[in-house]
Amino acid sequence: MLRSVASRHGPAVLTVGALGVGCSLASYLRDDNSSAVQCQDDDAKKPRSVLSYLEDITKRLKKLETSIGVINGSHGASSAAPISILPLRKPGIDIVLGGQWGDEGKGKLVDILSSEYDVCARVAGGSNAGHTIVVDGKKYKFHLLPSGILNEKATCVIGNGVVVHLPSFLTEIDALEKQTSSSVSHRIKLSDRAHIVFDFHQQVDGLLENKRGRNKIGTTKKGIGPAYASKIQRNGLRVGDLADWDHFEARFRSLADHHVRGFEGCEIDVEGELEYYKGIRERVMAMTVDTIEFTNDEFAKGKKILVEGANATMLDIDFGTYPYVTSSNPSVGSVLTGLGVSPTKLKGIY
Repeated sequence: MLRSVASRHGPAVLTVGALGVGCSLASYLRDDNSSAVQCQDDDAKKPRSVLSYLEDITKRLKKLETSIGVINGSHGASSAAPISILPLRKPGIDIVLGGQWGDEGKGKLVDILSSEYDVCARVAGGSNAGHTIVVDGKKYKFHLLPSGILNEKATCVIGNGVVVHLPSFLTEIDALEKQTSSSVSHRIKLSDRAHIVFDFHQQVDGLLENKRGRNKIGTTKKGIGPAYASKIQRNGLRVGDLADWDHFEARFRSLADHHVRGFEGCEIDVEGELEYYKGIRERVMAMTVDTIEFTNDEFAKGKKILVEGANATMLDIDFGTYPYVTSSNPSVGSVLTGLGVSPTKLKGIY
């Protein structure tokens, strides 16, 4: 019965239903010690997390299923597996995705859930994403950093599928550290495989959009599309390239020349750009790691991982309202390719 409801209306109905059923049948449902399950905590003054409430709801659902014969038990008629609302307090990767065109409140949800997770990650897109969180009256705006950075116990990962405009990235870190009066850099793991968005990528983004006239696609002009284009053309630079300066310099000069010759009106101060990247190189490399290895190691240790989706499914380059889409895959597939994990490690997708 409950399973048919779940298939038609989803976990949200079960959550609400379980709360009502759990209360109305409190005298019928018993815990392991045959004491009545209470709808209120024994210690009402003790603060509880969202996940702990959902964990209680899941337990009550299992008891209810057993009692009415949905799963093997005293009335055991079926061998079906019990319904699970969330893979609570178990190691694995949970994902929060947008199902529309963005602005669904993903950042707020991630901020609430992140206190229960050890690792929070971004896996696709760039600074074209925007999440605003309000905590204790203070407003925090994030573009590249996962909203989970506000959880002081969480490590934040910028995965290999993200394209990073390093000046914006460092500015965002500086602003957050000033606002919170605490250091966050040591909790950030930036993928050595993440591609770099350069200022000339942003120039090209604007030039191309202006040429479209009435057929503009609404780009944010943050250089995301041109950066992914460089990645696909295999002439882009990755964050890890900064480790070998001579290699980085040669590749940068080549990429800059390609854009000047290919896009009329594109102007690049090559020497000035190189001087800037040489100046931030040490700071960036201190946060740079192989995030694929790091994430899989954390999973192996039993750590809980939360992926914060950027943009939304209807903006997916493959599955969205093309051509009015973003340049990446903000659907579930990007978690595998943009974080470097296998499908078997995914738990809840919300």
